[in-house]
Order: sequence, then C-alpha cells, then structure tokens
Amino acid sequence: MHYFITSRIDKLTSAIELAEIKRLKIFKSLQIPAKIITLVYSRYQQHVWRELGIEHDVINPIAYFQRLSDHKNSTAKLRKELLSGDQLVIQENRGFINDRLRIEINMYGDEIDYVTYLDRWGFTDRRDFYVNNQLSFSEYFDDKGKLITRTYFDYQGIAFLTYHYRGGPGNVPVLTLIQLRHSNSWIQFDQEINFWAYFLTLIVKQDSAAVLYSDREDYVVPIFKLMNISAKKFIILHSAFTQNAQADGEPFPYIKEIFDLGNQLSGIIVSTSHEANDLKKRPEVKIPCYAIPVSFLPDSLLEKQVPFESRIPGQLIAVARLTPVKQLDQLINAVILLHQKLPFIDLKIYGYDDDWQNYETSTALHHLVKNADAANYIHFCGYLKDLTQVYQSADIEVITSAYEGFSMATLEALGHGCPVVSYDINYGPNELIKNNKTGNLIPAGDTWSLQRTLSNLLIHREILKRYNQNISKTMLPYSQTSVAKDWSTFISQINAD
Repeated sequence: MHYFITSRIDKLTSAIELAEIKRLKIFKSLQIPAKIITLVYSRYQQHVWRELGIEHDVINPIAYFQRLSDHKNSTAKLRKELLSGDQLVIQENRGFINDRLRIEINMYGDEIDYVTYLDRWGFTDRRDFYVNNQLSFSEYFDDKGKLITRTYFDYQGIAFLTYHYRGGPGNVPVLTLIQLRHSNSWIQFDQEINFWAYFLTLIVKQDSAAVLYSDREDYVVPIFKLMNISAKKFIILHSAFTQNAQADGEPFPYIKEIFDLGNQLSGIIVSTSHEANDLKKRPEVKIPCYAIPVSFLPDSLLEKQVPFESRIPGQLIAVARLTPVKQLDQLINAVILLHQKLPFIDLKIYGYDDDWQNYETSTALHHLVKNADAANYIHFCGYLKDLTQVYQSADIEVITSAYEGFSMATLEALGHGCPVVSYDINYGPNELIKNNKTGNLIPAGDTWSLQRTLSNLLIHREILKRYNQNISKTMLPYSQTSVAKDWSTFISQINAD
C-alpha cells in the first residue's frame, strides 16, 4: 500500500491536499492500492471526506484506534439519556439544579455536538464531544478554565487515549504526556510526533510493502527521524526548496532537515524537471530526485475548446491565498493604475485568508483596495471549491508570487484555456507557460512590465485569442494519462530497486 501523509483535510481544502486527492485518483486508475493518512484529528473529518468522495480512502491515527460506527445514533434517545436525573429541571437542552445550570447540550444541525457539565459554583468541569451522536472524547478543566486532560473513547465507550496538560503562559495549556492503550498495555509518549511515529511504525509492521510519502514535511520529517523501521520513504515538495527560489539559494530550515535525513529517505519528488535538476546539483543532496507533476488535467478537458467569445473582456483573476509570498499588493496596485485608462478592467481574487499572521496580509490588502476606492472593480471572492466557470470566463489569470513549487492555479487556468501572465519565477509558471504562446512571463517584481503587458493584452484581444487557441496542445504532458504514466514508471523503478 502507498500512503500519502498530510496534517489534515479541511472543508477549505488547500492545494496540497487537493493534489493528494488527485494522486489518489491516479493510483486507482493504475489499480495501485493507496490511502491518505491525516495526522490531526477532527470530529468533522468524516463529513469533509464524504463531500470530497474519499471517506473510505483516508486513515487517521485516532480514528484508527477509536473505530466509531458510521451509523448515526438517535438524537432523541441520547438527549433523553443525557438529561435524565431526578434532580434536574429540564428547559429545552439545559438541565438545572436549584436554579443553577448544571448541564447544557449544544447541537450541530440535528446531531448533538458537545455537552457541557458545570459544578455547583458554575465552573465548567467537563465537556463531552460527539460524532454521529457517539461519544468521541471528553475534556476536563481546572477551576480557572484551563484544560487538564482530553480523553478519547472507542466504539465501546472505553477510554483508550489521554492527553495530559499542565499550566502554561497566557492560560494556554502545555501538552506534557500522552497515554495510549494498545495491545493490552498503556504506552506513553511525550509529544504528538512520538504518537504519530508509533502509529506509522504500526502501519509499516502490518504492511511490509508500505511506501510512505510526506506531503507536509514540517509535520512528517520529524516523524520519519523517529521511525526505527525499514520502509521506503519519500518527500513530496510542493514549493521551492530555497528561500529565494534559486538553485544556489539558502534552503528553508525544514528543507535542511530533509537533507539531513540522508539515506533514511528513499528520494525526493518535485513537480518540475527544473527543480529536480537544481536539487541534484546540491552537494548535500545524496538521494535520488524525481520529477512528477503534482497535479494533472483531465483528458476530457484538453479535448474540448472553450469558445473565446465566452470570456468577459477585461476580467482578470488571481487564485491565491492571501499571504505575503503571493505579493497580491503588486497586482492590486497595477490594476488600480490600469483602471484609469481601461475602466472596463475587473479583478477577482479567489483564495482564503491565511490566519498564520493574524490576518495581517488580508487586512492590509482590503485597506489598499478601500483607500483607493477600488472596491467596485477589485473583489475578494474567498475560497471557491469549483473554479471551472471562473477559469472559463476570465480573460487572464495573473501570478505575482515570489516563488511557486508548481502552481496548480496556473495549470488549471491553462487547462481551461485561460492565458496566464506571470512573473518569471521558479518553479512552476516558467515551465507551464510558453512565453508569447500561451501567456507571458515577465521579470519577477517588475510591476511596470506587469502593467504594460496586461494593458497590451486587454487592448489587443486578438493576442489573447491566439494564446487561447495554442494552449491545449502545450498541456498534454500534464494530462491525466501522461501523469499516470509518470507515476507508473516511478513505481516500477522503485519496485526494481
């Protein structure tokens, strides 16, 4: 079995996890067994997996040991059980004793989400969390409301996993101990990575043919370091490996950790031949490097031509998270200036706010638009699951990133016949875009060239039409059939080693 390891798959599915799901589809088409492993537990994960059509293709460590039923228990029956007690006075989903709230049921749709238990002084003592109206875990708190323990229960209601916490600065609890009941004994771990390493080792012991792929190196590399078992392990890089996206640049700290693994790794997989060749030139890289596109375009998509006439003149799009590396301020400023002579120009930005820096980038970008009184032609559209209509109606997609590992947005835009204007950056755009044939590559950070190029294309739409007609034949190496062949060749190679 081949296992693709990530942190989690959320409702706002990131490009990395979407790439995993597409890879899963490739492996199924090749009849090669594969699963996704998500390390972080979420009570809502089954709903998300179901919506994405992968509910039977994902393994989570806690869910693996927990084995809750997919069947949803009766809400009415559970509510009756929770609110039973001679002393309780029931008011809807709350129970009182001597006019003091002692139990409160919170709903998620038609299911019980969590239940809070309070002591006689009104302090929260315990909170129980449910999945399909089955108890998943309980949290216990001290008299200051700080988390003390989180205990998970299996399908029989038996505790099998406990996270222990101690007081930390700013009322933030610090994880100090994890206890797992497995194979008739209690096993202790100091950190989650130790627990995850135990789980992955268990997977390998049960499956001697296991091949592990890391899609989130910041999570997985420390785990690989802890695993004392022989298995094929690969790192899939979804971004540039140096901080300036140049071959001789300074690697990111987490990339250095990958290099330090040495022969503990079987190889590194990147999305472009350019990045693979740059990696091979590094003296510290002593393991094989492979180039396989991180995503693909359906064969059917490349077989049809979206009529150029269906595109909206002046419609620009950017598909990117609102983070500093995407440099969306440069695009916004360019559009603000262009609007003075091209009043029909319109920019729609699709992507979720990145909360890593307390929404600093998102806030700054919104202020930029507001201060320029540009909200009527520059729009923040948020995360959109299906961008098909967006790509098919736009004139141009614009990429202003400082660097890209592959750029799924570029691939998908081109796949739908939408020309792309991008900074000439490593590693995806300058390999995907054929300059002056399917789009334009301009010097990185050159905002004047960005304005001039966009203006020229929007005024001379016959150029855009020519780009549109050229695209399909240049994208064949990224078709599902072609990428499936790349993976088939790779797997044959590693099986022969």
